[in-house]
Amino acid sequence: MEVAQTERLLLRWLDPGDSAFILELVNDPSWIRYIGDKGVKTIQDAKRYIENGPVEMYQRLGFGLYTVELKGERRAHRHLRPHQT
Repeated sequence: MEVAQTERLLLRWLDPGDSAFILELVNDPSWIRYIGDKGVKTIQDAKRYIENGPVEMYQRLGFGLYTVELKGERRAHRHLRPHQT
């Protein structure tokens, strides 16, 4: 579900199609260090993580984790981080 958009970006709910992105994200060393190991080791694990986490939150609370993508591309952008000096 689309949440918001700008001229170039789309903010939307995560869905099972984002499993590869989630698999990469939650296994990033910084994620594991600062957030923790979520035990997501396969695409199927990532799909369950999405369904039991963000999707459940959308249903229960009406909001949850979102993904940002460039319009016209069906892929989440992981490298949208604050600039570090």
